[in-house]
Amino acid sequence: GMSARFAQLGLRTFAPLAPGRGLALECGLALECGRALSLSSRRTLSSGAAPAAAAKGKDVSYTVDADGVALIRLDAQGEKMNTLTKKLMLEFDELLASLQADLSVKAAVLISSKPDNFIAGADIKMLAACTTAGEAAALAQAGQRIMDKIASSKTPIVAAINGACMGGGLEVALACHQRVASSGAKTALAVPEVMLGLLPGSGGTQRLPRLIGAAAALDMMLTGKTIKPDRAKKMGLVDLVVDPHALERTAIAAAKALASGTAKRSVAKKNRSWMEWALEATPPGRALLFSQAETAVLKQTKGKYPAPPAILAVVKAGLEGGHAKGSAEESALFGKLAVTPECGALQGLFFGQTACKKNPFGKPATAIETVGVLGAGLMGAGIAQVSATKGFHVYLKDTAAAGLARGEAQIANSLAKKVQKKSLSPFIRDVQLANVTGLSDDDANWRALLGKSQLVIEAVFEEISVKHKVVALLEELLPPSAVIASNTSTLPLGQIAKHAKHPERVVGMHYFSPVEQMPLLEVIPHAGTSKQTCAVAVDVGIRQGKTVIVVKDVPGFYVNRCLGPMIAEAMALVQSGTDPLALNEAMKAFGFPVGPITLADEVGIDVTTHVVHNLTADLGVRMAGADLKYLDELVAAKILGKKTRLGFFSYDEAPKGAKPGAPVKGGKVLNPKAMDLLAKYRTSVPQRTPPTEEVQHRMSGRFINEALRCLQDGVVSSPSDGDIGAVFGIGFPPFLGGPFRYVDTIGASAYVQRMSKLADAYGEQFAPPQIVVDMAKAGKTFHAKP
Repeated sequence: GMSARFAQLGLRTFAPLAPGRGLALECGLALECGRALSLSSRRTLSSGAAPAAAAKGKDVSYTVDADGVALIRLDAQGEKMNTLTKKLMLEFDELLASLQADLSVKAAVLISSKPDNFIAGADIKMLAACTTAGEAAALAQAGQRIMDKIASSKTPIVAAINGACMGGGLEVALACHQRVASSGAKTALAVPEVMLGLLPGSGGTQRLPRLIGAAAALDMMLTGKTIKPDRAKKMGLVDLVVDPHALERTAIAAAKALASGTAKRSVAKKNRSWMEWALEATPPGRALLFSQAETAVLKQTKGKYPAPPAILAVVKAGLEGGHAKGSAEESALFGKLAVTPECGALQGLFFGQTACKKNPFGKPATAIETVGVLGAGLMGAGIAQVSATKGFHVYLKDTAAAGLARGEAQIANSLAKKVQKKSLSPFIRDVQLANVTGLSDDDANWRALLGKSQLVIEAVFEEISVKHKVVALLEELLPPSAVIASNTSTLPLGQIAKHAKHPERVVGMHYFSPVEQMPLLEVIPHAGTSKQTCAVAVDVGIRQGKTVIVVKDVPGFYVNRCLGPMIAEAMALVQSGTDPLALNEAMKAFGFPVGPITLADEVGIDVTTHVVHNLTADLGVRMAGADLKYLDELVAAKILGKKTRLGFFSYDEAPKGAKPGAPVKGGKVLNPKAMDLLAKYRTSVPQRTPPTEEVQHRMSGRFINEALRCLQDGVVSSPSDGDIGAVFGIGFPPFLGGPFRYVDTIGASAYVQRMSKLADAYGEQFAPPQIVVDMAKAGKTFHAKP
C-alpha cells in the first residue's frame, strides 16, 4: 500500500523526456539491465564447447574464411556475459592491429559466442575503482581510442548483434560500418549510462546523433530506454534485422558487399528530413532543439541529476565543433560525473539491486512452477499477473465469481495496454493470460486444483481470524512440501502461523501496490520459518522480477516501519503551523517524488492511519510529536483521500458515465473540511512557520532515524538492503542513494549533530540512534569506500 504508492509516483526522474512512464522504475528497469551493465553476475558458463581459438584463454579471437572475411568472436572467458573489461579491450586492440596487417582479410564481422548477449556494457567495477575525475576520463579516452580505430579501419567491420547490446556494447556497434541485428527475443539496444549518473563515454554521444538524428539520440541517452530490433531498424540504428539462425551468414554477406564496394558504410543518417536538417545543422535550429530539451530535463530532474545536462552539453559540443571536439568534451565530463555523489549513489543502488538477485537461502529443493493466489482483489490480481507473465502457472482463487471476474479483467486490461504500446505481442499476451486459471466457490473442483500449487500467496482481508481460517484451509488442501505465504502488511507473521500444524512453512511476502509496477518485495520469516520455505519465497520473488529484501517479523516490517515516524512528523508540522502545501513542496524539493500530504490522499487516509496505529505501541516515543487523533477524525468524517474525492485536498466530482477506475481529477486545492478539523488541533500548540531546510531535516530525519534503528535491531541485514528498500519501496530520493548512503555522504558526525539539535528543540523522537552515534565517534561509514 502506502509506501509503494510513494515510490510509484516517484522515480520518474529517470525518464527525463518521457513524462508518462510512471515508476516502471526506469531506474529499476535499467538496473534490471543487470543485463545491461551486468558485471556483478559473474557466473561461469556451464554448457557448450568453446570455439577452438577461445580455448587458449582469449576473450577475442578470429578465423578467416576462403573469401577473406574475418569472423571475430567475442567470448569473455569464464563469464556469462561479454563486458568491456581491461583484458577484452587490450586483446581487441591487438586484434585490430593484426587485422589491418593481414593481407588475406578483406572485411570483418564482429559477433558474440554467448547465447544471448553481444556486449552487456562496460565493466562497472573498473569504473567504481576510479577515485579521481582524471582516472575516469582516462578510462573514457581509452574506450574512445578503440572506437575511433574501429571506425577508421580500412577493413570494413560489420557488427552482428544478438542479445543485449548495451552501453559500451552499443558504442562498439556504432563504431562499426554496418549493424545487423537478430530478431531474437533477447536482442535489445540501449545506452543506460544515465541510470548510473553517467553519460556514454566511448564516443556514443558523438556517433549516435550522427546515425539516428539528435532528437532520437537524446531521447535514448536521457531515458536509457531499451530499443527492440524492429524499432532499431526503423530508426536507422541497425541496417538489417534477420532471424537469429541467419545472423552470421547475413553479416558475412554484408561485409563482402562493403569490401567489394557494392554497399556503402552506414555511419550518418540517410534521408534527413528538412525539419531535422533545420534543427541540427543550423545555429537557430540547434538553439531551439537544445533549449526545449533543457526545459524538459530540468522539469523532470529538478536539477538533482547532473548527468542529463552533461549529455546535452556534450552532444551540442559535437554538433557544433565536430567529432574530435565533442569527444574531448565527452571524456572530460564523463570524468567529472564519475566522481559525483549522485553517481556513487546510483551505482550503489545498482550493485545493491544486483546483490538482491542472489538468493541468500540457496536454490529451493524443487523448482517451483505452480503458484496459487488467494483473493483476486487489487493486490491478488497484481501478484497473479507478475507470476503469469514470468512463466508460472497460476491458480487465482476468489470466493465469488464476480470478484474473480474483476481480478481477471484487471490483468487483461494491464496486458492490453502493453500490447497497445507495442511492448508486448498479442501472441505472448495470450500465452501469459493462459497461464492464469481462475477459480471461485462456484467451481466444483476448485479445492483439487488449488491443491496442486507448490506455493500459495494469500491476499485476503487484513483480519487475524480470517488469516487463521485461510492457513487452516491451505494446510488441509496442500501437499506437505508446499509453502504458505501471506501478503499481510500489518499483521505479525508469528501470529498468522500461530495455530498452523506446520508453522515452519508459513512466511510473509509483502508486495507493494500496484504490484505490476513496484519493484520491491519484502520476504518476512517468523521465528519458526524454515530455511527451505525462505528459499522458495525469495526464489519466486526474484523470478517474478522483484528486488527482494529479507526482513525481520516486526510491526511495519521495514519500509512501513520507517514511514510511520515520518507521517507522525508531517502531522506534527501541520499542527504546529506549517502550511500543508509548503510541506509538500519542501519534501519534493528534497527529492521525494510526491509530498506527504498528496501521498496520504493517494494511498487513502484510512490506510495511512492503519499504518500509524500499527506502530504506536511498538515504537513508543519514536512515534511522538503529533496528536494522531486528527487522522481518526478525518477517517470518521469519511475524508479518506482520492477514493472518496475528499482528503487533505478536494477532488472533482466524477463525470457522468465515468467508468470505475478512471483517473480522478483535481487535488490542487486544500479541502476546507480537513482544514476546519485541523484548526481545532492548532489551538493547543504554539504556531510558527519553520524554514524549508528545517522541515526537510525533521521529515527526512524521522525516516532515516528509524532506518538506522532497523539496522541496529537487525530488522534489515545490511545498509545496502536498507537503501534498496527505502528507494524502491517508498521513493527515497535515488540520487541520495538511500538513508545509509545519505548519512555517509553528509558524514555521521554531521548527522548526529543535526539530530541532537532537533532533539533538544523538539523532543527525543529526534534523538539519533546509538548505531550512528558510535559510527560518528569511530569516524566510520556504513558503506565501505570503493
